[in-house]
Amino acid sequence: MAELFKDIISSFGMMDWAIIIVVCLLFFLLLIKKGKPNIQKMTARDDVRGYSLIYADQKQGKKHEEDFGKLLYSAKYELQGKPDYVFQSPFLKKIVPVELKSGEIDEEDMPHHGDLLQLGAYFLILEDVYGQKPPFGRIVYQDYMFEIKNTAKIRNEVLDTMKEMREMLQYGVGKAKPSFANCRPCVCNGTVCQFSETEIYKGEEEQDDSCREE
Repeated sequence: MAELFKDIISSFGMMDWAIIIVVCLLFFLLLIKKGKPNIQKMTARDDVRGYSLIYADQKQGKKHEEDFGKLLYSAKYELQGKPDYVFQSPFLKKIVPVELKSGEIDEEDMPHHGDLLQLGAYFLILEDVYGQKPPFGRIVYQDYMFEIKNTAKIRNEVLDTMKEMREMLQYGVGKAKPSFANCRPCVCNGTVCQFSETEIYKGEEEQDDSCREE
């Protein structure tokens, strides 16, 4: 049996073994890439372990904070904003934005859509300002937080939304997309916005209430 095994091994050339090793490595990397979801719900914390705070939207009362509280502007994307926190890793210098929210997310599996777009906008701003693409960011609610990968899908949605908003400002024409999921966390819901009174919104609201009762 041992001799047969040796014969099988010897029948493989160096090129065959190289192909097998490359295939195994690619398979391993694919498993690592797919092993972690793009959006992951976690216990809330307002820091990034092992990272240093390099920016905050307000002064922290410490030294070397010249840029803290400064409005960050991206000329490339024509965006500006002030993330709550920006952290940086000590060796690879990766930057991570953290956005804090005053409300709770309860049992929701996803962050509010508007909060997700806000973080996506910070991804673009920080990439232009710091010259490095953030690998991920965090949206921190009072009870839970979401760690979100900086994917092409999020970036493209932010860019598409920006395009729609600029066209609305330029031409005065736009198409609203009211829904219970989008409108519920909005500060305009039930106040100055008429879309929360639409039949589509009310139908989704009643459906959500019935699911909660069950």
